[in-house]
Amino acid sequence: MSEQEGISLDDFRVLVQRAGLHLNAEELADLKPMYEFYVPLVQALHEVELDAEDLAVTFLPGWDFS
Repeated sequence: MSEQEGISLDDFRVLVQRAGLHLNAEELADLKPMYEFYVPLVQALHEVELDAEDLAVTFLPGWDFS
């Protein structure tokens, strides 16, 4: 998918259906720009090379991050 072309509406419809969503044409048209906005961001996350020690989850119950 090139940045200029984006995903076709038919291909996007298939992705949406595979995700279990049943959207009408207007809803698809509204959602597609959001999908195309996030695709490069998600691709960047997938390209990050992490080692085993980089993969950690921390849960701090009741922690105030404000």
